[in-house]
Formats: sequence, C-alpha cells, structure tokens
Amino acid sequence: MRSGPPLILDGAMGTELERRGFDARLPLWSAWALIEAPDLVKRIHADYARAGAQVLTAAAFRTTRYTLAKENLASWADELTALAIRLAREAAEDVNPGAEISVAGSLAPLEDCYHPEWAPAGEVLAKEHAHTAEMLAAAGADLILVETQNSAREALIAAKAALDTKLPVWVSLMPRRSHELFNGDPLVATAKAVRESGAEAILINCCPPELAAEAFRTLREAMPEARLGVYPNSGSLKVQPWEFTERITPSAFARWALELAGEADILGGCCGTTPEHVAALVQALKETGHWSS
Repeated sequence: MRSGPPLILDGAMGTELERRGFDARLPLWSAWALIEAPDLVKRIHADYARAGAQVLTAAAFRTTRYTLAKENLASWADELTALAIRLAREAAEDVNPGAEISVAGSLAPLEDCYHPEWAPAGEVLAKEHAHTAEMLAAAGADLILVETQNSAREALIAAKAALDTKLPVWVSLMPRRSHELFNGDPLVATAKAVRESGAEAILINCCPPELAAEAFRTLREAMPEARLGVYPNSGSLKVQPWEFTERITPSAFARWALELAGEADILGGCCGTTPEHVAALVQALKETGHWSS
C-alpha cells in the first residue's frame, strides 16, 4: 500500500472540448480538435496544469491509424499523435516552467469503449496497438496510459504493446460492477495478469464515482502492495460518454476523492470532469495534509 500523497492525474479532454463548444464528434472525437482547434486543446491542458495536475494525458485517444482510416486520414496518425504530445508538453511548460509535470500518451480500446464486442481479432489488436504505442514513444511521451480497457483480452494485448516500448506503463480498467470488467471478465484476475506483465500501476476509470470506489477497493484488498489509482467520470452515463443523467460537482468530487486519498497512489477524473474538479481535489488534499508540492 502507498505511503505519501497521491499523484494527481488531470481530468477529461473530450467532454471538456464539448463543454467549451467544440463538436468532438465520432469517430475521431477529441482528435478532431487536434485538426481544427489545437489552441483549444492546449488551453485545456494548461487549465489542468494550473489546477494542480501532475500528469497531463495527451489527446491521443483517437489518433490511431485504425480510427483515422474511418475518415480517410490514416496517413495523419504520426503527425497528430506527435501534435497531441507536443501540445500537452508546451502547456505544462508555459504554466509551470521546469515543473515536474509528466505527459501520458493515451492508448485506448481500438473500437468503442462501451462495446467490447466490437473489438477486432487478436492479431489486429496486437498490430494496431503496437503501432500506436510506437508513435507515442517516438513523440516523446513520458509514460503510456493504457486506459478504459473493457476486456481482459484487449487490456493484456495493449499492455504488451506499450511495455515493448520500454516506457513506464499504467493500465486502467473499466468496470461494469465492482468485481468485473465491462464485458464481464474478472477484475482482480485481469489486474493481476496486467501487473505480472510489467505494468507499473493499475487504475480504474470511466465509471461513476461510487462504482469506481468499489472497484478500486476490490483491487486494493486483493493487491495491497500494488500501485493503484482511480479516475471516475462525473456521474451516471445515459447513452454516450459525454451524456450524463447527473454530474458530480467539483466539491462533491473532492469529498469523494478524499475518502480514497489514504489508499490511492493516483487520483484524477475521466469523462465529464473539468479543471474545476481537479482544482477542488488538489485544494482538499492540501487542506487535509494529503499533498506534497
């Protein structure tokens, strides 16, 4: 189990783009903003850095050649991935020159996060995740965040691809219930397999705060010595990741996170969270002695 304050991950990019008026439409979602509004992407990163985030996740969630091919833009994959990393790096440096703010490269499910049954065959997953991981490493990511993984099969394939780059790798799992992934695979067995493969940290993300806490504690009980983290979305999902039936306020989010501050190595937010959520979290940690600048 951890000792010392948790590391602070940033919050959402895609839903934050939407909140600020950008049409982050499918299938490219946040990748459209790299093409059409890179300055807005950079401003969002900067706002998270000002809020106190110590890790910025580059907007590479959908810069894979696999997804870009759906808009006949596969040849742009390297350029857009490099831009995503650069915008996060520049924002961090502009806000806190010389500060130790890491840039994570996002390695997401190849298809839809909420439809694990859409994932292609294993050889396609291996080939495409390896290509994406190599792009992230070449672009200068400090670590690879294999995130929103909805099945054991893809989580392990993506983790291997990321680990092959020799960068630090975090793997974040997306649960449907406290003991299982979104597709029904066992949460603990998957987390242990991912950790044994070499991942430095295991996280829970993109589910409502209550479920995120339950799933996190399932992992903490089963893996007391592991480096664990959690970054939930802002409430109960309706249809798409950015359509919520309810949203947790920044102050309520901070109170939620404080309950895990003594157990979690990494804390942050996913869909629907904002720089205000991260700022409230950081302030609460400072006020309760869970912060080390």
